[in-house]
Amino acid sequence: MLADGIQLARAATEAALATEGVHSMGRGRYVEAATYEGSEKVSGVVVGAEDLEIHIVADYPLPRPIPEIAENIRERIAPQAGGRRTRVVVEDLEVAEDERL
Repeated sequence: MLADGIQLARAATEAALATEGVHSMGRGRYVEAATYEGSEKVSGVVVGAEDLEIHIVADYPLPRPIPEIAENIRERIAPQAGGRRTRVVVEDLEVAEDERL
């Protein structure tokens, strides 16, 4: 089933957060990464006519390489993305408390 706008942003958030290695959604570094519709805002996802951008914060230590995490997110959202090119942006790492860096 294809989704548009806010529905796609919600689905992308669910797909990302269900992926092993994703700690949370990112918010955008220099410009806010979000999709708006009416009074609703979904942070961490930018839905365009031809593109879908998903911003994440990954867990550290990483359970697997970042490219694999990104590909898994793309695979999960592909059925709803309507052929949009999907980019996964890793904004930051969330370091486990027991890691001494």
